Amino acid sequence: MSRQALYRKYRPADLAGVVGQEHITKLLEAAVAREKISHAYLFTGPRGTGKTSVARILARTVNQLSAEQSIDNELDIIEIDAASNRGIDEIRSLREKISTAPTRLKYKVFIIDEAHMLTREAFNALLKTLEEPPAHVIFVLATTEVHKLPDTVISRTQRYDFRPVRPEHMLSHLQFVSSEEKIDIEDEALTLIAELSGGGFRDALSLLDQMCVLETKITRESVAQLAGIGDEGLLRTMLTQASAGDTDAALTTLGELWQKGAEPTLLNEHILIIARQAFLYGATKAWGIERSALARILAEFSTAARELKTTPLPVLPLELALWRLSQNMSSTPAPVTAPRTATVKPATVQVARPTAPAEATVPGETLSSERVTAKALSLIKTRNNSLYAVLRSGEPVLSGGNVVVRCRFRFHKERIEETKNRQLIEAIFTKVADRPIELVVEHAGAAPTEAAPQPEDELVASALEILGGEVVEE
Repeated sequence: MSRQALYRKYRPADLAGVVGQEHITKLLEAAVAREKISHAYLFTGPRGTGKTSVARILARTVNQLSAEQSIDNELDIIEIDAASNRGIDEIRSLREKISTAPTRLKYKVFIIDEAHMLTREAFNALLKTLEEPPAHVIFVLATTEVHKLPDTVISRTQRYDFRPVRPEHMLSHLQFVSSEEKIDIEDEALTLIAELSGGGFRDALSLLDQMCVLETKITRESVAQLAGIGDEGLLRTMLTQASAGDTDAALTTLGELWQKGAEPTLLNEHILIIARQAFLYGATKAWGIERSALARILAEFSTAARELKTTPLPVLPLELALWRLSQNMSSTPAPVTAPRTATVKPATVQVARPTAPAEATVPGETLSSERVTAKALSLIKTRNNSLYAVLRSGEPVLSGGNVVVRCRFRFHKERIEETKNRQLIEAIFTKVADRPIELVVEHAGAAPTEAAPQPEDELVASALEILGGEVVEE
């Protein structure tokens, strides 16, 4: 038998019941009391903070409906999901409904959720109606991405910015719901749910709803496991190890978290949350980590958060963040390749091809430079087959801290040196070799004194080299 989800069951019924948005509800209550209702409102803010709930409450309040009266079947209160009704035809249909008077209520209220999803043509069709709507019509636009709305639309509305709910308000509400539902849960577990919610009631109550299936008392550890951040004790051990400069131990602990099901993006977000709290509120003694080290943790894992959006290997940004952190905190950091400060001209770079490849190590086995190169190329192929083909034609050689590629064609060199391609190559070689690897690309084509090939000739020669074959003259 199905049951009502907690976030629906505990949706506020009136403005007084909305938690954490008093700066908005007080203004709306005053506007209704003084009958100074605007023709159009814009509610913007993070997901799950009450935008649609307040829009529904406002529709009920201006029409003098009680909290017990459902508006789901009210013909004069129309909710539109712009994500699935985003075209100009839908807006034209809406304009036809606007012109007719309310069937039963005082106002027709149109609630447009995810308003940023409307097309440009749809916004243009809506603009005139927003500017001069009939007296019986009220618009409420709700969005999480207000920057995608045209300024002409925003300027025709009263804008209200919803804020993430403060942790103490979130915790108090979760305690109330748990008590009402008779859920056996630790306060520490509720605190973690509040932290993981990102300030949104819907996410918090959804996670609490998931935990209700457990027959035993819900603990902080069980919440951490379900939420994809793994064992919090291991997580703090990992940060302590990295802050002490123990790279190997920190990476091993991250591997344990990974094996236990920790999801890299959620794990990274949680590291930032707990490290920020420790940094701001003085939990350094409990951790045994100095404030300067916490600042470094925040810096490195903020970088990892950006890298996670584009990485080909989900756990790699966290591994690199731990490596950078431990190297910075170690009293005897391992030597690293000096950062590039200028573009190296191909003519000045002379790299000897090693006759006996240097040995490179990865956890659990020892790999030669040739095997590192082969393994890295194999991983690159799974991510970007065309880049793999171009890269392989340059016969990459791993030499010390560099992987050297000698390209016969200029446009191959330019392709490999594109920022996203360089980052992918260096990240994968660094992961496989278990040490920082930089990419060096040379142009090994015709000397300056020889006639330079035409672009068309380079394209033909490149295709023949990568795909095989010959040119057939007709």
